[in-house]
Amino acid sequence: MTTLRRNIFANLAGGTWVAVLTLVITPLQVNLLGMEAYGVIGFIAVLQIAIGVLDLGLSSTITRELAGDHSPDRTRSQPLLSTAITFYWGLAAVIGLILFTSAGSIASAWFHQKSADIAVLEQAIQVVAIFLALRWPVALYSGVLTGVQRMDVLNVVKISAVSVRMLGGILVLLAWRDLGAFLAWTAFSALVEVLVYAVVSRVVVPAMNWRPGFSLPALRAVWGFSLSMSALAVLAMGITQIDRLLISKMLPLADLGYYSLAYHAATAISLILSAISSAMMPSFAAAYGAGAWDTLLRRYDNANRLTLFVTGFALFPLLFFGEPLLAIWVNEDAAAGAWRSLALLAGGFWMGAAVSNAFTVAVACRQVGLILKISALSVAFYVLILYWMIGVWGIEGAGAAWLLLNVSYVLVVVPMVHRAILNISTMPWFFATLLPFALLGGTIFGLSRLFVSRLPSGAWVESIGLILSVIVYGGLGYLLLGTGIRADFIGMFRRVSRA
Repeated sequence: MTTLRRNIFANLAGGTWVAVLTLVITPLQVNLLGMEAYGVIGFIAVLQIAIGVLDLGLSSTITRELAGDHSPDRTRSQPLLSTAITFYWGLAAVIGLILFTSAGSIASAWFHQKSADIAVLEQAIQVVAIFLALRWPVALYSGVLTGVQRMDVLNVVKISAVSVRMLGGILVLLAWRDLGAFLAWTAFSALVEVLVYAVVSRVVVPAMNWRPGFSLPALRAVWGFSLSMSALAVLAMGITQIDRLLISKMLPLADLGYYSLAYHAATAISLILSAISSAMMPSFAAAYGAGAWDTLLRRYDNANRLTLFVTGFALFPLLFFGEPLLAIWVNEDAAAGAWRSLALLAGGFWMGAAVSNAFTVAVACRQVGLILKISALSVAFYVLILYWMIGVWGIEGAGAAWLLLNVSYVLVVVPMVHRAILNISTMPWFFATLLPFALLGGTIFGLSRLFVSRLPSGAWVESIGLILSVIVYGGLGYLLLGTGIRADFIGMFRRVSRA
């Protein structure tokens, strides 16, 4: 198996396991803690991602530099790695201290006084400060393992860490049913996680010097790319997290809980997407660096087909069967409050999947500025529209704004990347790649949902309709993938059967 295929399948396996754990754990968290406490967990997730922008693009830079370093024992990348170690661990301490000491101000200034116990929130944010500080250096070690293209090892570590954190957290909730005890466990699990990442990285790349250091020339060499990636990260954070931040400010915590539930369900699409995109980045970059343009275009086309096909297994069930799935998964009250925003969010995430490979190509071909300009222009309009739509329609308005944003990216980003970088037409991509998968999934799942709605209601009827839709979609969608991707699937199954 080639490195690219191994990385894609390793990422898909890791993403699938995380999705399965989320599927199992989320209803337990909601039912054991209640929707308001689950809203606090949703806010913490946003806070974690928001703080991630302080990375300044270093993790992506480390990945790129290690992937392109062919010097003996990667000695050329050593000064940058030592500097990154100093940066990550130093900033981890700063993040933890600032958040811990300002927890009271954050709790009282941000949340609705009538819908939240400020004292409880202050204690929760203090524990979260420790958790975030401990998890901060994980990005560094993940970037190293990705750069040396050992995503199989990375996913084993990630699966193990997520399993310990989530399964252990449920045991804590079953024993105490207390948000504080649950958060204390997450902080302890973060300590274990970062230590495991550090040890595994040293084992995988033993020739590197893992002591902290500082090299100004190393920073100067990558500063432009790193700042561009950092700016993209800031914009991406603003675009992907501002909805929950505004909801937490404008609406009660219970509404944030419903929206967080819908968002977590819809992120099954992004988990699949990230598995493919992170594996395609070094592959696109290698083809571009070697001047193999035909190879780059072929990989881009295959990546688009694979992305739309695989993410469709999550999108179309959530779009057409979201309410019964939420009722089975969590409970009927949660389904009633979350299914509309779930359908809108899922549609937005799938549109994001459609544009993701164009974004990856732009970064791999060192055309970050193009994506940066589009993101900068879109974020201001998105925030204004989002604020207005939340005020008018609540969490459904937030989901609709997310869908509109990603549709606009398909209409703007893809044509610009095709014209400015790949020098290809967009219409063949639209009619031969995007539209067939959209029509296939919409027709199969839509007709199935319509047929099921005319039968006597029951979870088993809806389950059968959903299962049959998945089977038909998988069979027909497989034919749309193309001979190259189908050959890869056949080869993979043959190797698995022989094993």
